[in-house]
Amino acid sequence: MNLGRRFRRNERIAGRSIAGESFLIPVCGEPADLENIFVMNPLADFIWQRLDEQHTLEMIVTEIVENFAVERAQASADANELVGRLLANHLIEEVA
Repeated sequence: MNLGRRFRRNERIAGRSIAGESFLIPVCGEPADLENIFVMNPLADFIWQRLDEQHTLEMIVTEIVENFAVERAQASADANELVGRLLANHLIEEVA
């Protein structure tokens, strides 16, 4: 995935922390959408917070390396995997 890409969160999805757990929750739509609540680990939550149109994927990977003490290749693979999943589930969109 091109590391210069930028993304923004879907405005219909809210990130929430409850009792130390982080979740992505649909805030409008059909009641069946509540079946689509996503639980995030700390790394996923960290990435989610940076999908704000301002951070490029490259910037996010750099911050992962600095904050999670992982190798750059692993940080890039993890970020790409999560962003791919979020895109596939329409939880984020690319900013042109």
